[in-house]
Amino acid sequence: MRSVLVPALLAATLLPTVTAQTVIGIDDLDPLTGTANSFPWNTTGGQTSLHVYSAQTLHSLGICGAAVLIDLEVAPAMGTSGTYNAPQAKLEIGHLAVSPPVAGNWGGHLASPTVIHDLTSGPYTFPWTFGVYTQVPGFSTAFFVWDGITDIGIQYTSSSGVTGNFWARRTATQLRHYVAIFNATNQTPTSNGLFAMEVRMTWLVGGCAQKVVYGAGCDTPALSLNSNFPVLGTNFTLTTTNVNAVSPVGLVLFGDAQIIPPLDLGFLGAPGCSVHTTANLTSVAFPVSVGTGSVVIPVPVNPGLIGVALTSQSVGFTPNNQLGLSTSNGLLWTMGN
Repeated sequence: MRSVLVPALLAATLLPTVTAQTVIGIDDLDPLTGTANSFPWNTTGGQTSLHVYSAQTLHSLGICGAAVLIDLEVAPAMGTSGTYNAPQAKLEIGHLAVSPPVAGNWGGHLASPTVIHDLTSGPYTFPWTFGVYTQVPGFSTAFFVWDGITDIGIQYTSSSGVTGNFWARRTATQLRHYVAIFNATNQTPTSNGLFAMEVRMTWLVGGCAQKVVYGAGCDTPALSLNSNFPVLGTNFTLTTTNVNAVSPVGLVLFGDAQIIPPLDLGFLGAPGCSVHTTANLTSVAFPVSVGTGSVVIPVPVNPGLIGVALTSQSVGFTPNNQLGLSTSNGLLWTMGN
């Protein structure tokens, strides 16, 4: 299977790693949307909360391994403006030791966490204004680095006596544990669900591995968007499903560019079937079992490959057109971290 990459590397232009600032919103980038929530910034009697942001979500928004978090903001949801102040608090971020996290394991949720503010650092305080994102202090200098694989968590505990408290927006997609206890240890969360803080994050990213499905197939075969990405030093799997039962084998074509608009094969007797890749690099056959077959691509550990993009498309046999072939959608995949 390495034969796929050898001609590809000869044909492709090797690109240098580029670091760019990427701003993402979970669930969105609008500080006026999302449900208003009192946790954790409006709890005056002491609280501990864990806010989880999944690796899948980060990847889907363009964040990859080795990305550095340089800012985190929340969206105040009620009131006008003020200054949040917790007399004693601890705020930390890290990779989850176990995902999903073990409910109540407040001291062990995060593996080697980065501490943003400690219990011995004095009051935790910052100004806020309704309708605009509010920076949460400490993240811009902590430089948390994501491994690109593991879900991350932000854990915050604050003592009683908070003043200037405010409500903030929460997500509908990310997990939160909460208990009304300062510096909790093993108490069962009293709130447990998709209520994590809505956040706007700014990351420094460079050379993210990516994959994008484009175009449409004909006669049912589909080139799958697998859970893995073409990350350097890993195996990237291309899976084709729904291949016609008469096809004992299929073929994956590899090119260095998309064909836009796609080439319609109606003139060859396959109307509705299209070519989505230049297919100028190589092709690989794969056995089909129960309509499914896969091709595994080992991606070398070569920094020069970061940013190199290839296109793929699957082909199978079919009795349903004069050409006797069916085609899948196209897949654009970019090697990276």
